[in-house]
Amino acid sequence: MNSAPLLIEDVPVPVPGPGEVLVKVLASGVCHTDLHAADGDWPVKPSPPFIPGHEVAGVGIQLGPGVTELRQGNMVGVAWLHDACMRCEYCETGWEFLCEHQHDTGYSCNGALPNT
Repeated sequence: MNSAPLLIEDVPVPVPGPGEVLVKVLASGVCHTDLHAADGDWPVKPSPPFIPGHEVAGVGIQLGPGVTELRQGNMVGVAWLHDACMRCEYCETGWEFLCEHQHDTGYSCNGALPNT
């Protein structure tokens, strides 16, 4: 996959699902991982189009159903590991980042960049 230009586009604001929080992004880094995703030069390829950015800090502005650990207005950080299968040997022993079925923020699921 060749490099494709990164574009700035307006996208619909997502509605948080169960266990999710909508975050107003205050800061987000763009690092070399984001460049690998854009270049498609890692063995696991992202599926364009996607939104890069996985080093995120912001404010939780809308809570999805079942969110009980946070309140609207809490400061939050967004992890690289979005989710994992929670059934494999790695997940069951606390090594979710080695899960072959993981989804990663800004790579295999949309990340976040601040509003411009």
